[in-house]
Amino acid sequence: MNKLFCLALAIIISLSLICCGGKKITPDPVKAVIDKKAIVEEKIAQDSLQDLPAIPFYKFEESIEDIQKQIAQLQAQVSEYKNKSSDINYTEKLKKLIDEHPAAAHKIALKNGSLIEGTIEKDRMEDLMVKTKVGLLTIEKKEIDFIENLILPVPHIVFIGHGREQVFDSHHLFTGKVLNKGGRRGDFVRIIYQLWGEDTQIIKSDSAFVDGTKIMYKSGIITDTALEPNQSVQFSVQVPIDSEIPISYVTREVRWLLYD
Repeated sequence: MNKLFCLALAIIISLSLICCGGKKITPDPVKAVIDKKAIVEEKIAQDSLQDLPAIPFYKFEESIEDIQKQIAQLQAQVSEYKNKSSDINYTEKLKKLIDEHPAAAHKIALKNGSLIEGTIEKDRMEDLMVKTKVGLLTIEKKEIDFIENLILPVPHIVFIGHGREQVFDSHHLFTGKVLNKGGRRGDFVRIIYQLWGEDTQIIKSDSAFVDGTKIMYKSGIITDTALEPNQSVQFSVQVPIDSEIPISYVTREVRWLLYD
C-alpha cells in the first residue's frame, strides 16, 4: 500500500515539472513598445549632448576676445611711450634742473647753532636775502655768527662795449675796455683778436696783455697784467696786416690765468 502511494506521488511530481518546463511566457506588447521608445530617446539625448560645447565647471571672468583687446591696447601704449622717450632731450632737462637748483655758494652759521646753506642774493644794511632750496630767506645780520664760502670765487672778465677798430696801411689797431666782474683776481689777462677771410679761414691773429695791477707772486715773478675784482682797464691790440687784404669779419676773446 505504501509502495503504491509513493509511486503515485512520484508520477504526479514528474508530470508537474514537465508541464511547467514546457510552458512559454507570452511577451507583453505594450511593455515592449515602451522599452523601445525609451531606448530611442536615450540615444537621441546622448547624440545631442555630443553636439553641445563643453560647459566648464567654473565661470570665465573675461573672454578671449577681451584679453586680446587688452594686449593690443598695451602694445599701442608701449609704442607711444617709446616714441615719446626718443623725443625727450635729457641733457636739456638736466641743465634746466641744475639752473633751477644751483649749488649753494654760502654756509651761514647762526648764533642759535643753526646752519643755512644757500646763495646770498642781496646784502642789505640790516639783513641778508639768501636763496635756498626751500625759497628766499631773510636773515637778520645780528643773528649771524659767521659766513663761509662754499664755492671759491673766480675771475669773470668781460668786454665793455664793442671797442674801436682803426685800419692803417700795415696793421689794424683795436682798442677798448675790459672789466673783471668776478670775485677773484685774474692774472696775466690777455686780449686776442682774429681776422677772418671769406673762406672762414683765419688770415691773421695777434694779442696783447692789459696794463693792470702790479703783482708779485710767490714764485718771485712780478707783473702788471693782473685785474682785480670790479677793476676795469683799457687795452690796445695791434694786428699786422696789409690794408689791401679783404677781411670778412673779426672776432675777439679775453683769457686769463690763476696764480697765488
